[in-house]
Amino acid sequence: MGPSRLDEPLTRIPGVGPVRAGLLARLGLTTVGQLLHYPPRRHVDAGRSVKVADLTEGRRATVVGRVGSLDWRPSRRDAGLWIGRAMLTDDDGGELELLWFARGPGRGRPRRWPVRIVPGSRVAASGMARLGPDGTWQMVSAELDREEASPLHTGRLVPEYPLTAGLSQRLMRRIVRSALVWSSGHIPDPLPLQLLRTEGLPGKEQALNMLHFPESPDQAEAARRRLALEELILLRLAAAACRRGGCRGDGWPLGEPGPLVQAWMERLPFTLTAAQRRAIAEVEGDLRLPTPMRRLLQGDVGSGKTAVAAYALLRAAERGTQAALLAPSDILAAQHAQTLRQWFEPLGIPVRLLRGATPRAERQAALDELRSGRPLVVVGTHALLGNDVRFARLSVLVVDEQHRFGVRQRAALLARRRPPHLLVVSATPIPRTLALCVYADLDVSAVDELPAGRLPVDTRWVRPGRRDEVYRFVRRQVEAGRQAFVVFPAIGEEDGDDGAAVLAAARGLVRGPLAGLSVGVVHGRQPPAEQSDTMAAFRAGRLQVLLATSVVEVGVDVPNASVMVIEGADRFGLAQLHQLRGRVGRGGGQAYCFLVADPTTAAARRRLEVIRSVHDGLALAWEDLRLRGPGELLGVRQAGVPDLSPLAWPVEPEVLEEADRWAAQVVAGREDRRQQMGAAPGLWQEACRRFGTAFHQETVLGA
Repeated sequence: MGPSRLDEPLTRIPGVGPVRAGLLARLGLTTVGQLLHYPPRRHVDAGRSVKVADLTEGRRATVVGRVGSLDWRPSRRDAGLWIGRAMLTDDDGGELELLWFARGPGRGRPRRWPVRIVPGSRVAASGMARLGPDGTWQMVSAELDREEASPLHTGRLVPEYPLTAGLSQRLMRRIVRSALVWSSGHIPDPLPLQLLRTEGLPGKEQALNMLHFPESPDQAEAARRRLALEELILLRLAAAACRRGGCRGDGWPLGEPGPLVQAWMERLPFTLTAAQRRAIAEVEGDLRLPTPMRRLLQGDVGSGKTAVAAYALLRAAERGTQAALLAPSDILAAQHAQTLRQWFEPLGIPVRLLRGATPRAERQAALDELRSGRPLVVVGTHALLGNDVRFARLSVLVVDEQHRFGVRQRAALLARRRPPHLLVVSATPIPRTLALCVYADLDVSAVDELPAGRLPVDTRWVRPGRRDEVYRFVRRQVEAGRQAFVVFPAIGEEDGDDGAAVLAAARGLVRGPLAGLSVGVVHGRQPPAEQSDTMAAFRAGRLQVLLATSVVEVGVDVPNASVMVIEGADRFGLAQLHQLRGRVGRGGGQAYCFLVADPTTAAARRRLEVIRSVHDGLALAWEDLRLRGPGELLGVRQAGVPDLSPLAWPVEPEVLEEADRWAAQVVAGREDRRQQMGAAPGLWQEACRRFGTAFHQETVLGA
């Protein structure tokens, strides 16, 4: 087999020049390999070839015959619209009228037919059959193939692709077929023969042909599974090569825990759950190693992830090094700092808070401490990523709700000569995070146990017409001594005018259903100090209702809050809705979440139905993955098209398990050459070619 043609530019394909290559580039397709791994969104069964006499109304079919006369006639109902007619006669004399609709220049006759067709030619026509007013069989906008050609558009399973303006399905099929023919014999298969035989998988070239032009739906599914398995194995191997190759550098082995850790655990005002203890043990195992930890701490809202993260921070400070906690908002950073100070400062461990609102003198003092190497814990927002923030001995980094930070932002703290241990924390991994942990380079710890007595939040979807009932319920809860959140979607593209929207809503509620109650407002345009003061008043019970945007989405802990009202709930993603719902019920007792929305799309209705019935964060994340895709795994986008081909997701759990199993065998074989899977250099080479560069870049260390 010759060298691969998959990396060649699309202009090497016969029939693809700069213009067509430019159209394909709009779809993110610039190489032959990307084109051939671009899956059809579906295959349409063009129907078996039948005679006109055997047609069934409303059923798709293919008829082969000779074209008679062709003519264009103006429509009687729509000036400028023309109707093209061609009569197709099969070998038994049955007649089928083919119809097309087109507009000509100005009001003139169209200059060309929608498809190439000439009188006297034999063609295959595929489409939906119907009986015309005069009893003649008709097909509207039929697909045509020359009878002597290998069919692309008729008489088979016909691929239909996601397209862009300027590309038709017919043109896309021709380009894909041309690419398959041009690449034939020059597509190496990275999967070893043993794997193909054991799993009954087709070879790479055969799979690509079956993906686009299968003979049956089972063939198309087999091709998708085979190509997805290859992609996932390669990504797993690239991650393994990065870890085992030492591209992360030497880390910070923290040794055995000391008396401060023991004292902290004894002073905790609650008993750790079994799940928390298991997660702490897994983190502890990583902290003792010289290889930097890369671990995702997954747990539902209220499951106690903060205590696990605090353990890692305290271990760093106790060993004479520094630790940092990166939070996505001023509100959450301030809350974390308050909690950690209560836990750590009695043990002699200083906790510093760095955020945009930190006074200059206080900020400079903290920066001096970091540069000096003094053991401490620093909590911060994006302010921790400033060029003037220099850690002398950063050994542990915790990133809370890590999806709120881009890869390059996190890499600013991770790209060091001695990379710190990394613990990323999330209550509901958004698709990108979930994809990283199931596909790539994060170990996973799960805090899958809620504290005893915690009840699921009663979640209800309410139409706007019943809004008054919701606020009467809020008033009853407040009068009973509880507190409530009311959250509004941000109006601006970047949270620019949400403040005005919330203030307007606040005035309406205070004058109406919430009249007489103590109400505060928090939004993204407020100064951090004002946000902090309002949140402190709400936590202290001086405010009964808090009106806010999604700035309260993560981490806000007000145990007395029992009601969450989410206005315009259809405008939030599943992860946001789950996080917001998690703000209530944290102090015990029954809590309630009202989703006020009148969604106009099927996707929005699906989100509300799911969040109403599903309370498990990981299950919601899988649903979000199916709905939105995992994002660019090795880049900075959070959702949408990933740098994995679309074949790799959504993918069944058993395919992931299969990829894990084979990747583990390949890794083991690399260390033991006697194992047959070790003799799979093509896999390692392809993994490095496909993902290796990205895994060795500093930016991916934050992923």
